Amino acid sequence: TITTIILIAANVLLGVILMRQSRYSMQSLIRARMLDISNTAAYMIDGDVVRDISAEDVGTPKYQETLELLRSFQDNIELEYIYCIRDEGGRYSFTIDPDNITDPGQFGEEIAYTKALESAAHGISAVDEEPYEDRWGRFYSAYSPIFDSSGNVAGIIGVDFSADWYEERIKSHLMAIEIEI
Repeated sequence: TITTIILIAANVLLGVILMRQSRYSMQSLIRARMLDISNTAAYMIDGDVVRDISAEDVGTPKYQETLELLRSFQDNIELEYIYCIRDEGGRYSFTIDPDNITDPGQFGEEIAYTKALESAAHGISAVDEEPYEDRWGRFYSAYSPIFDSSGNVAGIIGVDFSADWYEERIKSHLMAIEIEI
């Protein structure tokens, strides 16, 4: 009986360890996918155009070209939103938002601050560790810097993933592991 108790305790401990490792692995995979999308979009955008864009450029060919590139990401990848951001000295605002279905962010409209956004403003891509909420919903976001031809951060790409989608992916993965254990 003592052997049985020890075996059950060891099995429970092993299950808890495996669940934690699986949760961490799944979070890492999802965050890597989020960064891949934001990094790819940031790489494809002309930083010199984004650096110099203003509200008066809305509708011009250079604005439309970037808008259509972002729209192709939004239409073809499982994400909620993708958009360009400008750092105005610690205040972050929309420059280009391709969302044409719901309520796009307007040029110059302020964006919710996160540590990941600040990291991208300093040239390092990052993903939110915790979800944040704004008027569009609750999200985890990935942010990547857009560099101009001089190597300076000219803008930032933001990619939003529904917090419910993110948490459901992790939860379903953990449930599959629980069933196996």
